[in-house]
Amino acid sequence: MDKVKHCEICDLHSMNLKAGLICSLTAKKPDFQNKCPEIKLNQNLKDKIIEVNTEFEDSKYVKKLALGNFILYSLAGIGVLGICYLLVISLFRLARIHTFTIVVFCIGMGLFGTAIGVLNYSRRKRRIISPKKEILDKLADLYNIRYQFDSKISTDVMGIKETKITLRLNGENIEKTYRY
Repeated sequence: MDKVKHCEICDLHSMNLKAGLICSLTAKKPDFQNKCPEIKLNQNLKDKIIEVNTEFEDSKYVKKLALGNFILYSLAGIGVLGICYLLVISLFRLARIHTFTIVVFCIGMGLFGTAIGVLNYSRRKRRIISPKKEILDKLADLYNIRYQFDSKISTDVMGIKETKITLRLNGENIEKTYRY
């Protein structure tokens, strides 16, 4: 694991434009074997746990919504393509071709594209956050930190998400609400 990941959760890190993330005690890049003996875990750790776990839970919520939207848009696309098929057959019987059928066909295919796009967005979001969560959990295990993270995500009629989080860390309860 990259040593800089240890510094990201430590309260003693500082930023240097030339070297990047450094230890404020030594003013150098991290230099330790397995664990940092001088690490101070407090506010940065809490912030990182909240940030990563909130994103992770949001990715699970987005996946659930994406599956529902995939089904909805797929069924709508099938319906529109079915209507297009019926239009083409009825116009063919009348020996006519109309550009309206092409428009209806494009709408149906667009709905399929939207269905697949929603799933791809969900998959990309999950692929980005999962490694971050794994690294954070490995660091927590390495430093014997146990935490419990709970979140409740809801979306109102206007599409604004509200996430209520509860973090239990070292006997301390932290509750926050985010709207975005």
